[in-house]
Amino acid sequence: MAKIDLNQLQAVLDKPNVQVAVLLPQNPSFDAVAGTLALKLALDKVGRKTAVACTDPLTVEVHRLVAANTVTTEFGNRNLIISFPGQTESVDKISYNVEGGELQLVVTPKAGVILDHTKLKFIPSSAGADVVIMIGVRDLADLGELYSKSKDVIDNADQFWLDGPILSQEVAKLIQQLRLPVDPDVASNLLAGIEQVTNHYQSPAVSADTFEAAAFLMRQGAHRHDVATTAQYPAGAIPTTQDQDQAQVQAQPEPDWYEPKIYRGTSVS
Repeated sequence: MAKIDLNQLQAVLDKPNVQVAVLLPQNPSFDAVAGTLALKLALDKVGRKTAVACTDPLTVEVHRLVAANTVTTEFGNRNLIISFPGQTESVDKISYNVEGGELQLVVTPKAGVILDHTKLKFIPSSAGADVVIMIGVRDLADLGELYSKSKDVIDNADQFWLDGPILSQEVAKLIQQLRLPVDPDVASNLLAGIEQVTNHYQSPAVSADTFEAAAFLMRQGAHRHDVATTAQYPAGAIPTTQDQDQAQVQAQPEPDWYEPKIYRGTSVS
C-alpha cells in the first residue's frame, strides 16, 4: 500500500469547509480506534469537521478513550428519516407545507385515529465527506456494510490509507507531520493505543521510533491508562516483590547461628 502523500493530504485539508471522514475496518482493534479518535480530535481543533464511522459497534474496552461516543455506524446517508413505530396503519397520507420560509411536514391520520406524537422517531442524516482517511483498512472490503451503503460518497472522495503494526504510532507521526495540535486528550488516546498493542513495549514490532513517539506524547501531557504489572514481566527479567521476599528469607541464617558457640579442643593420639 502506498504511503500517504503528505503534500496532497495537506492541500485537501486546507480547502475551506472541507468535510473529513476517518473510517475504521470491521471489528477494529483497540489500537485502530485509539489512533482514529486522536486524529479526529486533532483535526477538530483546527476547524476541520471530522466524522468517525465503523460498521460494527465498538466494544466496551474502547469506551475509556476520549471521544469514543462520537463513532457512528452510519455514514454518507444524507436523508433525515422520521418514523412512527407501530402506527403505520393509522396514517392516511403525508404532505408538506412551506409557510414563512419554514418547512412543515403534515401527517394526516385515518378517520377516528389520533396519532401518538410521543412515539415519533428521528433518524438523523450523517455527513458526507470530501476526504476519507482509512486507518487499519487494507482493502475497501474491510469496511463491510459501511462501504456498500456509502460507496458513492467514498469513491468520490479523496482517499488516504494508513496502516502498520502500531497504528497509534503512525497516527502520532502523521499528526506531527501535518503540524496538528496535540493536547492531553489526543496524546492519551495515542499512548493508550501504543501500550495496548505492544503489550507495554514487549512486542517485536517495538522500535526506537515507538519509544520516541511515547516520549513525545508524555511530554504533551498523556495520561497512562494501564501500567504493566509484575505478572507481565518475562520470567526472571525483573525481580518481583515475591522473588525479593524469597531471596530475603533465604539470606537469613538459621536461628542457632546467633547462639553462643563452645569450641572444645581435642587431642590427637
